[in-house]
Amino acid sequence: MTIQRLLDELNPEQRHAATTTAQNTLVLAGAGCGKTKTIVARAAYLISQGTPPEQMQIVTFTRRAASEIVTRVEQYLGAQAQGLKASTFHTFCLAILRRYNKAFDLGQFNVIDRDDQMLMFRLLRGKDKQNELPKAAQLLDLYSYTRNTQSKFSEALAKQLPDMVELKAPIIAVMKAYELQKRERNYLDYDDILEYVAKYLNQSDALLEQVLHRCQYLLVDEMQDTNPLQWL
Repeated sequence: MTIQRLLDELNPEQRHAATTTAQNTLVLAGAGCGKTKTIVARAAYLISQGTPPEQMQIVTFTRRAASEIVTRVEQYLGAQAQGLKASTFHTFCLAILRRYNKAFDLGQFNVIDRDDQMLMFRLLRGKDKQNELPKAAQLLDLYSYTRNTQSKFSEALAKQLPDMVELKAPIIAVMKAYELQKRERNYLDYDDILEYVAKYLNQSDALLEQVLHRCQYLLVDEMQDTNPLQWL
């Protein structure tokens, strides 16, 4: 199937989004309206116009979606699409952290997943049956919610655990202890990965220039579903 046939299958709005020369483009549409198909067409069109596929990064919410988008582009372009990258937000940002490690001044770090975080929160919370603090899972969810929504802690606590507002001080103490342990052990959780990259790209023109040198186009699928931390 040719790129022209792909473009012919698009409606006028989709075709405009796929072929525009605008620097920034946002596509807003309801579910099932062909947003992902437009992303596929955009990637295929840019490559067909001479953009090196390795200079393009597609970001999605799941590894499966990332793989499917690359596969669909390859169906139209074949070997011409070799080198096209698609990944989740976390994988994309983790690659930046590792490639430009010195710029972040992190040294050797280890990524911890939710199970690791749960263990840390269980230990920090304690196992006393009389403990009135939220369960480890609740503490972790509150911590992640606060960071992903970029909310003030008091607002996040009132929304997520309204019955625990009076325990704000000891809950904050657990959160601070968790942060301290991460720093001491050079751990990064998934939220750290996003936050570090967003922070340093906003602060360092030199780092931003290095990343842009390797990524001419950034295509984000389901952009309307991003949370404030991902939006950074």
